[in-house]
Amino acid sequence: MLPGSTLLTTDLKKVRVSPAVIRAALCSSMEEPILREIQETLDRAQIPPSKQARARDALLRERLSAKRIRGIWLLRLPPGANFWEQLRHAHIPQRLLALASAHALQYALWILAWWVVGSNVLRGTPPRDWLVPWALLLLTLVPLRVLITRLQGWVAIGAGALLKQRLFFGSLRLEPDSLRHQGAGQLLGRVLESEAVEALALSGGFLAFVALIEIIASLFVLALGAGGLLHSALLFLWLLIAAALAWSYFGRNRDWVGVRLAMTHDLVESMAGHRTRLAQLPADRWHVGEDQALEEYLRSSRAMDRSTARFIALVPRGWLILGLVGLVPAFIRGVDSPAGISQAGIAIAVGGILLAYRAWKRLAAGAWQLAGAATAWQRTLVLFNAAARPDLPGSLNAPASAEASPIVEARDLSFRYSDRAQPVLRGANLRIAVGDRVVLEGASGGGKSTLVSILAGVREPSSGSVLIHGLDRKTVGAAEWTRRLAAAPQFHENHVLAETFAFNLFLGRPSVLGPADFEEARAICDELGLGDLLERMPAGMLQMVGETGWQLSHGERSRLYIARALLQDAELVVLDESFAALDPENLKRAVECVVKRARSLLVIAHR
Repeated sequence: MLPGSTLLTTDLKKVRVSPAVIRAALCSSMEEPILREIQETLDRAQIPPSKQARARDALLRERLSAKRIRGIWLLRLPPGANFWEQLRHAHIPQRLLALASAHALQYALWILAWWVVGSNVLRGTPPRDWLVPWALLLLTLVPLRVLITRLQGWVAIGAGALLKQRLFFGSLRLEPDSLRHQGAGQLLGRVLESEAVEALALSGGFLAFVALIEIIASLFVLALGAGGLLHSALLFLWLLIAAALAWSYFGRNRDWVGVRLAMTHDLVESMAGHRTRLAQLPADRWHVGEDQALEEYLRSSRAMDRSTARFIALVPRGWLILGLVGLVPAFIRGVDSPAGISQAGIAIAVGGILLAYRAWKRLAAGAWQLAGAATAWQRTLVLFNAAARPDLPGSLNAPASAEASPIVEARDLSFRYSDRAQPVLRGANLRIAVGDRVVLEGASGGGKSTLVSILAGVREPSSGSVLIHGLDRKTVGAAEWTRRLAAAPQFHENHVLAETFAFNLFLGRPSVLGPADFEEARAICDELGLGDLLERMPAGMLQMVGETGWQLSHGERSRLYIARALLQDAELVVLDESFAALDPENLKRAVECVVKRARSLLVIAHR
């Protein structure tokens, strides 16, 4: 357990408490009666006092391992908070500083070890006088290397977990309109790129991080060698050239990824619509455009391969040539001449060149991965930024809602999509009282589903207001608004997740589930005609369904969406064309169930 925890008291003061104290306060009421039984058992079994503590702990774990401990909250920053603050709270910057210090110390000891060898060999010192110090310096590197590996793991796991959490949170907070014009392939490509950000950024970041430390060390080593400050200046010049080559490679990589993702999009769309293509597209048109797409992909791949080879091969090897050129003035002056340089200076310069060469190899590999991460980041940034969208927590000073007031009242609503000139809603008004059953009919494209999304809080109206019991969404808060109003979107905007049937049923119920919840869900399913389906499923409600599980028919999915909305136990249930796919018998059952179960109801239907 952690050495200490910070508690927030009722008067908002922070108190540092040992975790053992917290555990005792939470578990004492459960443990005390069991401890007396365990102690009697231990005494009757004549367990020695020295072993009783261990046996008591084992028996307690066996008896209480399945018990839930309630009454405590763990406070942390939300995923949408400032990312630097999240990293700071996870101690990532401190560990990065420790990692940099450990790497710097490692290279200092490594250079010192080889300085001991080189200086003593050049002076002709017997090995027995310097071999032991050299060995001790090398042995010191072993625990230091273990510490570096441990710190790298902490940083990678901590930063990766925070990034994953934020991207997942951002994917659930995207604006609906930002996804309207994207297909399954584009969404899949964005997910793949988010994976690349974490994998490439962390691995490439560590390589570049270590390489920069080595280059800094090489600057000092070269300054002490035969080339002097000229050698260090050449290394700095090569750093600028490498940066220019890296920028060129980044552009090629960005173009190549764009072409690759476009092909991925087309492939996924073709696979998703395979049956439609077979049924309705002539065979001679199945592969239209594929040759052009492949040609563009090959052209972009060749350009990127040339840029990659130029960058990875030229950067380290070019430095070797430039480093040797930097030694030419020293050789011209002559070794051990009055105006020349010593053999030790030549050895130091060669060592600096080789150290920088290894750094350039690391930096080339790291920059190659970082370029891929930067390209992926451009497509993942929308998820990262979406996590910071402000939520609506509601007002603590909100007045109590009047039950006699209308559940929902829409006043002079207008809404226009960003890509359309004319508004889809203009001056719409709606009033639903407690117990009302309202059917809203209209032609397709008349704005019925847009009205549902505004009522549900998915979209904000361009003008006008929506009130629940006289309070707007900012006052009530997003969570409370969803609790009071449950909406089942149209079939194509609803989804069965690849989880259990129960998970999909209770998707809108955030509370901890109990036996009564499952009994209610089973009763609703029976009333909707899903009882036979549950009987056929080997695992019942715990059967995996969705894309990779039990395949549900169109009508079964529609009734699942209706059950999901009813199980939210909201004051108003809004069903958007939820009965369209049902046969007459199941339609009758569904209507009777909805009218019976919903406290108030709004049904959207075609005219």
